[in-house]
Amino acid sequence: SILSKTISIDLMSTKKISSAIVLIRKADPGFDWIFSHNISGLITEYGGANSHMAIRCAEFGVPAAIGCGEQRFNSLMKANRVHLDCAAGIVSPLY
Repeated sequence: SILSKTISIDLMSTKKISSAIVLIRKADPGFDWIFSHNISGLITEYGGANSHMAIRCAEFGVPAAIGCGEQRFNSLMKANRVHLDCAAGIVSPLY
């Protein structure tokens, strides 16, 4: 279970993402660079349990909510911090 600030990025992002839960709408292998930045977690709008990013998160032990859908993702984009508890199935925005 983690509670962390969130940072939304795109493929060309130069934001500092260390220790943050990273939000990406459509993560593909081009986003593998994020795992070299000690991120706290990953949330994507699209994807699933067998997606590339889900597999990479499992490999690196990064908590993730992959493919949470448009409505939830948009809500999380507005939050300052997010509570992400994979074991309990919780992805909650905190404003």
